[in-house]
Amino acid sequence: MDVHEYLRRSALAVERLAPRIGPTYREMILTAAQAGAWDIAVPDLVGALSEEDVAITTAEKEELRLLMVHTGAPLTYLVKIRTVGHRST
Repeated sequence: MDVHEYLRRSALAVERLAPRIGPTYREMILTAAQAGAWDIAVPDLVGALSEEDVAITTAEKEELRLLMVHTGAPLTYLVKIRTVGHRST
């Protein structure tokens, strides 16, 4: 994925998933996104989804994985995110 694709996909992921998390994390993530700091916004979004136990679709999780891998960010919190219909054990 080139940089333009990364930026586009990061913006879409934040736009789609940030409304599902609490206001404290949401504000922090949206501030980073507005500044174009996707390398902060996306991992923070992943962390918030994990911390708040928000279930997402398998496709959304895969999209976040691709974004995290693109920047070399650790997948520690991503693997903890539940997908719709599945409970972590």
